[in-house]
Amino acid sequence: MTHSPPTPSPLDTAVEQARASLVARGVPAPEALFWPATGTGILPGRLTRGGKLPLSRVDGVPRAWRDSVLAWGDFHGLAVWMLDDAPLEALDGEAPWMRSFPVWLAAASGATALMHASAGVALEREGRELAVGSLAFFSDHLNLSGSSPLVGIGESQLGPMFPDQTRVHDSHLRRAALAAAERLGVAAAEAVVACTAGPTLDTPAERRFFARAGADLAVQDLAGPLIAAAHAGLGTLGVGVVVARERDDVDVAKIASLCQAIAPALDDLFWQLAADVQKEIRARLDEDLA
Repeated sequence: MTHSPPTPSPLDTAVEQARASLVARGVPAPEALFWPATGTGILPGRLTRGGKLPLSRVDGVPRAWRDSVLAWGDFHGLAVWMLDDAPLEALDGEAPWMRSFPVWLAAASGATALMHASAGVALEREGRELAVGSLAFFSDHLNLSGSSPLVGIGESQLGPMFPDQTRVHDSHLRRAALAAAERLGVAAAEAVVACTAGPTLDTPAERRFFARAGADLAVQDLAGPLIAAAHAGLGTLGVGVVVARERDDVDVAKIASLCQAIAPALDDLFWQLAADVQKEIRARLDEDLA
């Protein structure tokens, strides 16, 4: 009796098609993926020996990402890919894994680290409240979104079905980020983040609940990238830009304005961290070879 090979996961098929397409177009392998969901700002302009490619020209890329542009190059000695966030409306009706597709594509192409930034609301917990305009570096997270990007990819060969999430938030990168923020004079702290579902803003009762559950910050649409990074084996530095306090009235215009105001500091932080990211990647490789 013969058994036919299992049908590849749609995720694996899309990743392999896109990876092969990028190789054919001469896009070099990354060591790290920089994904600032707050916008890439001037970061792509700091790349040397780099280039850009609309993802609409890359085979296998899901519809949600086809209006995005991939930038690549040397970033202070680190080979990186950079990508703006996909618009939320482009994700309507898509499979859960598609939201986090760039994480798997970068990992399959050689990346071992993810640098992700997003905007969030500070929560009041045990007398502690992060200041508006400061940065939070995630030490842990709570997935309160009610979803997972791993739904429907049971046959995937890109990672285990039940990935270990105890080490997805890289402590070495977090310590380096805290030191870099201090050098830059930017207020920053470690934080536990509540990953909530968008695109609706949280209610006051929900924010109080998040704080009682142990979170310092609430961020929407973050669970997918973090779970995908755990599945793909990427060490992650998650950065939260604090745009409001729990008791504040929040609107999208205010969030966008504050993200724009803090963008130069975030750009400088990522620039300074490049050498630390490369050091951590090489230390991890040395451990694997030992």
